[in-house]
Amino acid sequence: MPIQALKFIVDGTAELMMHPARFQILQYLREAGEPRFVDQIAKAKGIHPRMVSHHLDVLQEQGLIECKHELMKVNGSNREVAVRWSWPTKKADEVIQDILESTELKKHEE
Repeated sequence: MPIQALKFIVDGTAELMMHPARFQILQYLREAGEPRFVDQIAKAKGIHPRMVSHHLDVLQEQGLIECKHELMKVNGSNREVAVRWSWPTKKADEVIQDILESTELKKHEE
């Protein structure tokens, strides 16, 4: 397989995504099948909401997720809070495919 086929391995995107917390967050978003907000991710993965936001920033900068901010009322309050909805992009699936193909190549080399 030509090296350009594994472009996300070569450009470092895969390594960035493989940070344990980022990978957990991305997998959670992929499995959820619908957008999730920071507190949902934090509770599901046991990661502090501020760290979730940080990792979402990194994933978004790399184009692995998309985000949208929205004002919502919570717990019957008249106050609105800003909520950041996040969901995975097609690029996330492509990076995971690169990782799987790279793993298969390494198995065949051994």
